[in-house]
Amino acid sequence: MKTLLFPLVAALALSACSSKVDFEIDNPTATPLAISIDGQDLPVAANASRAISLAPGEHHLHTERLGDVRFIVYADGRGGLINPTLSEYVTAREIYVTGEDKLKNFGSSGLGMELGGVQFKGPYEKHHGLFIDKNWNFGVRQPFPEEQIVAHVDASGGKISTKVFTAPDFIDYVEQSMGEPGAFKREQPAGYVAPVYTLEPAPATLPALDPAFEAHAGPMRDLYARWLKASTASEQKALRKEDFKVSMAFTQATMTLGSTLPVAANEAYNDFVTIRSTEMARSALVVP
Repeated sequence: MKTLLFPLVAALALSACSSKVDFEIDNPTATPLAISIDGQDLPVAANASRAISLAPGEHHLHTERLGDVRFIVYADGRGGLINPTLSEYVTAREIYVTGEDKLKNFGSSGLGMELGGVQFKGPYEKHHGLFIDKNWNFGVRQPFPEEQIVAHVDASGGKISTKVFTAPDFIDYVEQSMGEPGAFKREQPAGYVAPVYTLEPAPATLPALDPAFEAHAGPMRDLYARWLKASTASEQKALRKEDFKVSMAFTQATMTLGSTLPVAANEAYNDFVTIRSTEMARSALVVP
């Protein structure tokens, strides 16, 4: 349990509007990283990161390992990490409450995940893509604070905060939280060994559907294809507006069809919708 405190005076934070999307190029390895974006060299020291803001539209990234990578940044995106080493990161959640009695308001702690061949149970998610969208309050090199000062807490009596970790730092965090240093190596004597991932571009096409669903999917597929080519902020924003209407029309046309179709057809439908919505919500996509 971590603690929320109330300040005597609440300050207002003002931020300037910008059309650019903010990222951090992170290098969690023990060797310096040579990287360029749009022809600009942006070296990152070992176990360090550097900030970069990118305008909506097409960009080009280069590293020795990845070669030349073409990607698109989307307007009004959340930003996040650029992960040129394709390393594993973990996001973890902590509950901050005004008193221990409030913990009951926050339910279960999540299913967990596997890391380095070891299972971790809790509110954890693993990521390894070139772009990892920001959903955290505390960055890679910001620790979870023991206390947070807030101006207001709702009736739950607390809030959930999220931090992103490198894989080794996450292992240390869990071991310290359990009071069991060395627990990971007792299960994996070799310690954490980073897996080697390959670059994953955005899906060029969406999954196949049962003919009953496919009869209504054309506009959804067409808009997704245009999304993968949208290279200006104005085009991207227009497509987002159009997507609301297209998605609503698809949902209304198909909402009763699944009851007469096999389970596999409904699972494929769910995959279609989930993949499409996930990809179109990202701040940046590697062009297929």
